[in-house]
Amino acid sequence: MRAGNSLAAGMAAYPATFSKLYVGLVRAGEAGGTLAATLDRLSTLLERERALKASLRAALTYPCLLVIATVVSIVLLLEYVLPQFIPIFEQAGAELPTATRVLLGLGTIVGAVGWWLIAALVAAGLLARWGLSRPAWRYRADRLLLMLPVAGRLAREVLAARLTRTLGTLLANDVPLLAALALAEDALGNLAAAEAVATAALGAKSGRGLAQPLAEADIFPARTIHLLQLGEEAAQLPAMALKAADIHDNEARLMIERIVALLIPTITITMGLVVAGIVGSLLSAMLRLNELAM
Repeated sequence: MRAGNSLAAGMAAYPATFSKLYVGLVRAGEAGGTLAATLDRLSTLLERERALKASLRAALTYPCLLVIATVVSIVLLLEYVLPQFIPIFEQAGAELPTATRVLLGLGTIVGAVGWWLIAALVAAGLLARWGLSRPAWRYRADRLLLMLPVAGRLAREVLAARLTRTLGTLLANDVPLLAALALAEDALGNLAAAEAVATAALGAKSGRGLAQPLAEADIFPARTIHLLQLGEEAAQLPAMALKAADIHDNEARLMIERIVALLIPTITITMGLVVAGIVGSLLSAMLRLNELAM
């Protein structure tokens, strides 16, 4: 800025730090003489985005910890607890109960292929990361995500919230519709949704409006389409887009709460049944030892 350049031009020189959305909003604020209000809206946009991501991470942390604890417990029981009974039964000249022998066989398989399985999972993760770096594969993965029953619906709500909040913020700062759609397309992070927005931009450019081309893409929830259509008809598209963003934010949070409310008991019950089965086989082996002693 000391050299006479605008703030937007200075930010554009650091694309790794400031995205196109940052630069576009700041440029619109500078052009309209409303930079302070623009930066305030930008901060609100970023806070909402960060809050939604934080709620997603926080909701998934506990179920992930439960799954890890379950796997560790099962591996410990199969690898280190059950094998302790083998020498005792061999010395007594008795045969292990069927359930115990089955679990010991599973433990042997886990011990034999465990490291190979971990290596295969790591290799699959690296392969998936490489594949997602290719646009064609990333597009298929993004499209598949949106087709999933529960995760797909949640992803649609999150994408709808991101699109409408970005679009509403840009339009409220007097950014033209086509430029706002281009910036919103970059901010979505889903290639299938970005393609739908790009197609909608072509429709808007040809005079078809925004809501109808978005509806034909069948990516975003019907609520998004209805609210955007209402905003176009009432010439209140920025306000209706921001209203839609609030609704989708709330819906996404409610869905996360419902998923976690169902997921945690399911994982807990499954973990309890598996551990109870292993412990039951241990008790069966101990009872067999008592019968031999008598």
